[in-house]
Amino acid sequence: MTTPKAFIFDLDGTLVDALPDIQANANRALESLGYDLRLSLADTQPHVGGGAHKLASNVLGLPMEHEETMALYHAFADIYEQHPADFGKPFPGVMQVLDTLKEKGIPISCVTAKPAKARVKVLDQMGLTPYLTLALSPEDGFAKKPAPDMLFECCRAMGVSPSETVMVGDTRFDVEAGFNAGCMAVAFAEHGYQDVPPEYADRVISLPDFTDLLKLLDD
Repeated sequence: MTTPKAFIFDLDGTLVDALPDIQANANRALESLGYDLRLSLADTQPHVGGGAHKLASNVLGLPMEHEETMALYHAFADIYEQHPADFGKPFPGVMQVLDTLKEKGIPISCVTAKPAKARVKVLDQMGLTPYLTLALSPEDGFAKKPAPDMLFECCRAMGVSPSETVMVGDTRFDVEAGFNAGCMAVAFAEHGYQDVPPEYADRVISLPDFTDLLKLLDD
């Protein structure tokens, strides 16, 4: 494979282990609205990757447009802004990969379903912002993954085409966004929150160790 000219990363479950923060903030939001329901880490994990609005809908078992779903979504987003990274941290190998890409002058961007204000704080607090050409959330005016819109905008900002870019994620949303954008390759972080979608198992580059991503680079 030709050496990639750029990389686009998902955030939660790919660069950052955000599950404990998502759980804690979902439970704070539920409590603030008077619900008795509380989520364990295991309860929370299947809902990661589709965005806070979808999480609220799934947790309550109500339609996306339902007023209770919207109330939980807004409460969660507001609380997450105040507690963006109480427990989370970059996954093992992430900083080594980012440092290597930066040293080689290979641009990096991030696309996430995380609310925009929380995304900014997480990236800043974990020291990831300086590595990124661009970071985007749907709230910035783009369709959510698996739509390719955010990936297209990142490629434009990095001055590359999707066919020169590797998409790295940990969910079906990430994989399908990468293929929908026409990326040269899609890599799947096995340390994330979902299994590789079986129909894509033979089409993605699996990363049992995140630093395996560096094998795509020329020596």
